[in-house]
Amino acid sequence: MGRNSQRRRIARAARAAHDLRPDLSEISRVRTQKRLRADIATWMENPSKGPGGSFLEGEHPSDPTMVWVILTAWLVGAREQITEDQARDTVHWVSDSLGIQHDDLLQVAGLIGHPDGSDMTLGQAVEHYGGPMPFVLSMLLLSGGLVATVGDGNPDWLKQFDLTS
Repeated sequence: MGRNSQRRRIARAARAAHDLRPDLSEISRVRTQKRLRADIATWMENPSKGPGGSFLEGEHPSDPTMVWVILTAWLVGAREQITEDQARDTVHWVSDSLGIQHDDLLQVAGLIGHPDGSDMTLGQAVEHYGGPMPFVLSMLLLSGGLVATVGDGNPDWLKQFDLTS
């Protein structure tokens, strides 16, 4: 590798490290949506293991803001199409399959229209869960629960709620 190309690579890396704006490009959005659905598919094969974190780990982790936005879009989109009974079934499935406290899931279940779900703001929900990552995990759990109970176990069911440009 030549000295100039090494300098350019170092300069690009330095610029990237200082650029704190989330990458909301179409490529990033599509990649993150696919990785989330793949992670849910892996989880659905063995629910007792719980969802993985491939979308936030690995060589090319997804932007946490993008993950948050996509999960919110899926849950709010689903709310428009599912019944209250389906929302209840989703929370029960996640609770029963993973041993998650039912009442704890209700804090985020308002996003899918659960009749007993909390109506707290996102800031309050993040605070309730102890930070953004536990809240994101709760949203991921509900997404997987929706796939299991409403989407017939097919993670591609979530595609109908994908963000589009």
